Amino acid sequence: MSAIDIVILLISGGVGGFLAGLLGIGGGIVYVVLFSFYLEKLGFPQATLVPHIIANSLFAIFFGGLSGIIKQKKNNNFFLKPVLITAIPATIASIGITFLVNRGEWYSPTMFKIFFICLLTIMAIKIFLFRKDEESDKAEKTSTKKFGLTGFSGGVIAALSGVGGGVIMVPFLTNFLQIKIRKATSISLGVIVVMAFFTSIYSFFAVPTRVEEIPFTFGLISLPMVLPAAIGSLFGSPLGVSAAGKIKPEYIRLLFIFFITLVIIRMIYNLW
Repeated sequence: MSAIDIVILLISGGVGGFLAGLLGIGGGIVYVVLFSFYLEKLGFPQATLVPHIIANSLFAIFFGGLSGIIKQKKNNNFFLKPVLITAIPATIASIGITFLVNRGEWYSPTMFKIFFICLLTIMAIKIFLFRKDEESDKAEKTSTKKFGLTGFSGGVIAALSGVGGGVIMVPFLTNFLQIKIRKATSISLGVIVVMAFFTSIYSFFAVPTRVEEIPFTFGLISLPMVLPAAIGSLFGSPLGVSAAGKIKPEYIRLLFIFFITLVIIRMIYNLW
């Protein structure tokens, strides 16, 4: 890693953290693209790339999410009970799917990209079709089962895509559970922190299908690449939380769609 690479990773981590705080999506839409490039540069072969991309993305997501929820707590916009109810099934699902992805080479880079593109397209459409008159707050009346289902779905998506699960949890919380988007992004961010923490511990000690002889790589985590991005996200996430409190909800949804569209275009370009 050169000095320029470290600066790029720091800045990109800050952007990912900002998106995490602003949109509650964890910043993974930045990290997946970023780490795909740098893992290849570090010498990881295509056959083993996907588990490492996902694991490092979730590792970086944890740091940005953590600083983001600290800021949410200061803003009195943190909701512990729904976070914990949603985070437990999310964590179980994430670790389980991470284990399966790391077993063999069945989940290929091509499958990963196609899944990622389809997922983001569906979520962008759902956010775009969301009607303002649907926005309410029924969190107290929503059953534990619905929160659990939201968390489990987010955990599966996080482990298959590395985006943190927010791209599905935020639409679930707003469209189906009818929670206001600012509260939904806060809950999603809290869930992502818990899920990413425990999944990263597993990834740190996991034995890869192929062990790569790359310095300071532990399990699925490559520290020379992921630490600068994680540090950047620590500073970017609180800025995103602050911006979310000042931007109208409809503008937040438009930004959500905009960044998802950029990533979709990038992934389609990579496939071609």
